[in-house]
Amino acid sequence: MIRYIVKNLGSVAITFLVGTLILFVISRLSPTDPINVMMSRLAAAGASLTPEAYESMRTTFMRLYGLDKPLFVQYLSFMKGLLAGDLGPSFSHFPTPVTELIYRAMPWTIGLLTVSILISWVFGNLIGAVAGYFDYKRLSKILEGVSLSLSLIPYPVLALLLALLFIYFVPLFPYFGGAPPGVSPQFSWSYIVGILRHACLPALSVILINTGMSVVTMRALTIGVKTEDYVEYAELRNLPWRHVLVHYILRNCLLPQVTGLALSLGQIFSGTLVTEYIFAYPGLGQLSYYAIVNGDYNLVMGIAFFSLVGVCIAIFLLELIYPLIDPRTRAGG
Repeated sequence: MIRYIVKNLGSVAITFLVGTLILFVISRLSPTDPINVMMSRLAAAGASLTPEAYESMRTTFMRLYGLDKPLFVQYLSFMKGLLAGDLGPSFSHFPTPVTELIYRAMPWTIGLLTVSILISWVFGNLIGAVAGYFDYKRLSKILEGVSLSLSLIPYPVLALLLALLFIYFVPLFPYFGGAPPGVSPQFSWSYIVGILRHACLPALSVILINTGMSVVTMRALTIGVKTEDYVEYAELRNLPWRHVLVHYILRNCLLPQVTGLALSLGQIFSGTLVTEYIFAYPGLGQLSYYAIVNGDYNLVMGIAFFSLVGVCIAIFLLELIYPLIDPRTRAGG
């Protein structure tokens, strides 16, 4: 068991090192220059600079952020700060540290996506299993068509449709932000209800699409498993269909679904960029959008780093959980 854990820890460490290197290279290949963005903001604010003053200020900013050094030196500085828990200051929110911006936005994204993903996973698998087991029923065909249609709708399209329907035509939910505006954060019933109302539409857009994907996948797995000999033998023994579905079919179909759930939970730290941006939800997705637009290297890498850590932890925990779920893994050592 110790050898198994150490082996998986080694794989996670290699994934982490390679992932951080790829993140650093991709961020430096961005066509957006953060220094030019900052200088453009100064010009838009009415600051008139001579060419000499412009170059002097640009050189100062380059030296301040360490962008005047070779890429290899920048990478070593990034890894050194990473080990110390310091991701540097944000370019677009200077001098606010990147970690502070991420910690502000992280609770909103974790709360929104954790609940949405778990709800969609549970309901999607249950509906997909029932639809696959009763494949010959008309209701199963209807569920298949609806789920397939939902799974093919892009996030932006569904989010915009929900916004138009429940904000403009039938104004049931607020549009902007994640909490009631002008109200100080406090543990009160009205404030909690306000947070839930602001999260309803972003969560609904995630739940509908993920549920559709889970239904389609689980239905296909169920149709394949229900033709196995052990399922037919259980039906010949005249066992109740609920018992056959739960103990013989669902348990064997959950293995790939658990893998998908673990990876989805690991990607929570990256946020749902488009959904949060459309609903102006103050999570990591919206923060990622502004970081990409402004070429904020440090902030982009910070958010991507937390996403990488989440995926690595999810994969490691999945490797530890698999022997508990699949007896074949235990039998194979």
